[in-house]
Amino acid sequence: MQHGMTGVIFAVVCILLGAAFLYDGVSGRDLSQLETIAGATLLSVGVVSSVLLLRGWIKWKRELGKYREG
Repeated sequence: MQHGMTGVIFAVVCILLGAAFLYDGVSGRDLSQLETIAGATLLSVGVVSSVLLLRGWIKWKRELGKYREG
Protein backbone atom coordinates (compact mmCIF):
# COMPACT_ATOMS: atom_id res chain seq x y z
CA MET A 1 0.00 0.00 0.00
CA GLN A 2 3.01 2.26 0.37
CA HIS A 3 3.45 2.46 -3.39
CA GLY A 4 -0.17 3.48 -3.71
CA MET A 5 0.30 6.32 -1.25
CA THR A 6 3.39 7.48 -3.13
CA GLY A 7 1.36 7.48 -6.33
CA VAL A 8 -1.42 9.49 -4.72
CA ILE A 9 1.06 12.07 -3.46
CA PHE A 10 2.68 12.23 -6.91
CA ALA A 11 -0.68 12.70 -8.62
CA VAL A 12 -1.79 15.45 -6.23
CA VAL A 13 1.52 17.29 -6.57
CA CYS A 14 1.31 17.11 -10.37
CA ILE A 15 -2.26 18.39 -10.36
CA LEU A 16 -1.45 21.29 -8.03
CA LEU A 17 1.73 22.29 -9.87
CA GLY A 18 -0.03 22.00 -13.21
CA ALA A 19 -2.89 24.18 -12.03
CA ALA A 20 -0.45 26.77 -10.66
CA PHE A 21 1.55 26.84 -13.90
CA LEU A 22 -1.62 27.13 -15.95
CA TYR A 23 -2.92 29.95 -13.79
CA ASP A 24 0.37 31.86 -14.02
CA GLY A 25 0.78 31.15 -17.72
CA VAL A 26 -2.73 32.16 -18.72
CA SER A 27 -3.16 35.14 -16.43
CA GLY A 28 0.33 36.56 -16.98
CA ARG A 29 1.19 39.15 -19.58
CA ASP A 30 4.14 37.19 -20.91
CA LEU A 31 3.52 35.75 -24.36
CA SER A 32 5.77 32.76 -23.66
CA GLN A 33 3.71 29.60 -23.76
CA LEU A 34 6.20 27.55 -21.75
CA GLU A 35 4.31 27.85 -18.47
CA THR A 36 1.02 27.04 -20.15
CA ILE A 37 2.42 23.94 -21.83
CA ALA A 38 4.18 22.81 -18.63
CA GLY A 39 1.01 23.38 -16.62
CA ALA A 40 -1.14 21.45 -19.05
CA THR A 41 1.36 18.61 -19.14
CA LEU A 42 1.62 18.33 -15.35
CA LEU A 43 -2.12 18.62 -14.95
CA SER A 44 -2.75 15.84 -17.46
CA VAL A 45 -0.08 13.60 -15.88
CA GLY A 46 -1.72 14.13 -12.50
CA VAL A 47 -5.20 13.34 -13.79
CA VAL A 48 -4.05 10.23 -15.67
CA SER A 49 -2.10 9.04 -12.61
CA SER A 50 -5.17 9.57 -10.44
CA VAL A 51 -7.39 7.60 -12.81
CA LEU A 52 -4.90 4.73 -13.00
CA LEU A 53 -4.53 4.65 -9.22
CA LEU A 54 -8.30 4.66 -8.76
CA ARG A 55 -8.69 1.86 -11.28
CA GLY A 56 -6.04 -0.22 -9.52
CA TRP A 57 -7.60 0.42 -6.13
CA ILE A 58 -11.05 -0.64 -7.36
CA LYS A 59 -9.56 -3.81 -8.86
CA TRP A 60 -7.75 -4.55 -5.59
CA LYS A 61 -10.98 -4.09 -3.58
CA ARG A 62 -12.85 -6.49 -5.88
CA GLU A 63 -10.14 -9.12 -5.58
CA LEU A 64 -10.06 -8.70 -1.81
CA GLY A 65 -13.82 -9.17 -1.69
CA LYS A 66 -13.56 -12.36 -3.75
CA TYR A 67 -10.78 -13.66 -1.53
CA ARG A 68 -12.75 -13.00 1.66
CA GLU A 69 -15.86 -14.75 0.29
CA GLY A 70 -13.84 -17.87 -0.27
